[in-house]
Amino acid sequence: MKRFALFCAAVSVAAFADKPVHSAKGSGLIQFGPNREEIKVDAVLREDGGVTGKADVDDISAGVRVRIDVNCLNVQGNVATVSGIVTRSSDETRVPVGFEGIFQVVDGGDKATDFMSLANFFEVGVGADCNAPGEFDLVPVQKGDIRVQ
Repeated sequence: MKRFALFCAAVSVAAFADKPVHSAKGSGLIQFGPNREEIKVDAVLREDGGVTGKADVDDISAGVRVRIDVNCLNVQGNVATVSGIVTRSSDETRVPVGFEGIFQVVDGGDKATDFMSLANFFEVGVGADCNAPGEFDLVPVQKGDIRVQ
């Protein structure tokens, strides 16, 4: 009986630790000056502080596709800042694997417009991750839907 109680306690703690606290999910297509970009994101911040997820960035105007393994998600109300490490790039001369990527999304809700920034890329340790305050140039999402919880 003692082993069963310990097993149940361990399962309860594991289930509790995996509970999502915040998330940023969806996709958005934006036009920022001459730059056209689509980002698909699925990131979750768990109660234990762990972050999981990915973001696919398609810089249409530059012809570069990038996969980011998300390791940082900062949610303030309806605004999510997302960052992580580039694990795939269709053009490593422009965006090398191992660089960090960061972007921001704003969930406008069901009846308002969502906003998104372009993704920015830099060497790890040179720029900020999602926990550092920063300003992002946000533009309306032309196509898609972003959900921040």
